[in-house]
Amino acid sequence: MALPERCPLCSAGRESQSVVTRHVFGDVSGARAFFHCGACDVRYQFPALTEEEEARFYAAEFEGFMASRSGEQGGWLKTEQHLVANEPTRLRRMKYMAPYLDGSLDILEVGCSSGFMLYPLAEAGHRCTGIEPSGIFSEFVRSRGLPAHASLEALQKASPTARFDLILHFFVLEHIADPVAFLTTQLAMLKPGGQIIFEIPNAADPLYSVYDIPAFERFYWSVAHPWYFNEPSLNYLLEQVGSEARVLRDQRYDLSNHMVWARDGRPGGMGRFTEKLGSAAEEAYKQSLIDCGMCDTLVGIIHKSENV
Repeated sequence: MALPERCPLCSAGRESQSVVTRHVFGDVSGARAFFHCGACDVRYQFPALTEEEEARFYAAEFEGFMASRSGEQGGWLKTEQHLVANEPTRLRRMKYMAPYLDGSLDILEVGCSSGFMLYPLAEAGHRCTGIEPSGIFSEFVRSRGLPAHASLEALQKASPTARFDLILHFFVLEHIADPVAFLTTQLAMLKPGGQIIFEIPNAADPLYSVYDIPAFERFYWSVAHPWYFNEPSLNYLLEQVGSEARVLRDQRYDLSNHMVWARDGRPGGMGRFTEKLGSAAEEAYKQSLIDCGMCDTLVGIIHKSENV
């Protein structure tokens, strides 16, 4: 197994690096592993995908890969189904996005998939643009009347002076080889006073950090992710970006889901026992995980100064 010479985020040396797991979901080569940096607390894949491997993966394999992880209910192979499957996700996100949606805004979503976050925002009067490398999803977004570009670079080439009040991305940052450059580029595309709002998986996910379920460990660490951040490592990353920022906690998956993982060793349990447990119990469980920091999701909010 190849060993990293230093952390790709903070450059700490080999003495600070240790193996997290050799179970990399989707890695057919068997040559990759995930490592932990004891200096900045980030988890990262090594060796990472090459640029050619990454381009091929997102152009041709990503939807099938995601369908293999989420099952048919995720809608990754059917665009209309994807909209329906993600409506609860949209509503969850709107709870923390609402304070940033005053007025009529120019909004960009990077990695917009089927556009399920953007259509209601456009209907509310915001001017929405999507970035989506998947040909299936980008064509669907354009067919719904919204501009969609294959990459940030393609957008900048088409509209060099485009600036946005709000830039969104959800479960995208962990896919990016250079997260500092990714966020810095977006910061430059914000209007003064604008925000970047993003979600990432939390490396302190309770199925891994609390329950230590072997089947989840083999499922969780994905070849599609160069990075897994927790609160300390995400804060370290945001310090490198150099703008005012804050981190919020959230919990996507419910007690029913965790019970199915514990019992059956597989995903797909959302809402399975809610009728018997009661929604209050499900919400209390989520809130407990948020309160103790062992939740599955982190939300980053970066603010650009009015004076820039």
